[in-house]
Amino acid sequence: MKSVKPYSALAKIYDMVMEHVDYPAWADFVWYLIDSHLAKNRSGASEELNILELGAGTGLLTKELLVQGFGHVTVTDGSSEMLERAGERLSSFEKRIELCELDFEGEWEGLEKTYDVILLMYDGFNYARSDEAIDRILSGMAQHLAPDGIALFDQSTPANSINNAAFFEDEGALGKTKYIRKSSFDIEVGLHTTEFEITTPDGDFLERHVQRAWTRKQVNEAVGRSGLVVAAAYDGFSLDPADDDAERIHWVLKH
Repeated sequence: MKSVKPYSALAKIYDMVMEHVDYPAWADFVWYLIDSHLAKNRSGASEELNILELGAGTGLLTKELLVQGFGHVTVTDGSSEMLERAGERLSSFEKRIELCELDFEGEWEGLEKTYDVILLMYDGFNYARSDEAIDRILSGMAQHLAPDGIALFDQSTPANSINNAAFFEDEGALGKTKYIRKSSFDIEVGLHTTEFEITTPDGDFLERHVQRAWTRKQVNEAVGRSGLVVAAAYDGFSLDPADDDAERIHWVLKH
């Protein structure tokens, strides 16, 4: 079994692996947060919103955002394989999107403008495993966020890894491609490791994904270092303020 980088072999079956996610509902929640926190919202804007989506994957959420709202989306991902599939999915929106391969933990090369909204959804933030890594992400957001814009991201917490361990292991098949997902959480260091054993007609592959389950306090302190401010931190998909027991937190940041 050949070890490969994350989201290279997985890209072909990613949509199937994520079938359990209600992307229309998630997009609806994201648009609600945008309308609630952005002065230039859909009801009062005189021009389209300029949106940057980090870690867009195969464009599952992007498509729902474009269907439900308006604006131009710069669609980015660090995996060329995932971005290629996003381009295929979003081809009918070609006048409203721009595709850009971008590692959001890096230097954000190729971005020369600011955005009304910056998005990083579905645990993308958790791939940053050190204080320095999340500082780079938040610094990039601060640099490329328009003066009146908002940055919106979600993160998984240790409570999610502990409380939902059974949901992180499964298997499935799409045609001649099969996968087995295994998961473990090291509570001492906060690292959640997921391994995908993927069997395809082209060979057998192993992808190892390691994420950091950050606490609410740790992220709040990182935001304080970035120069951005917390406009809101919501518990899951509710409008309740997140506390230390939250399994998922949606953060809204401003300058």
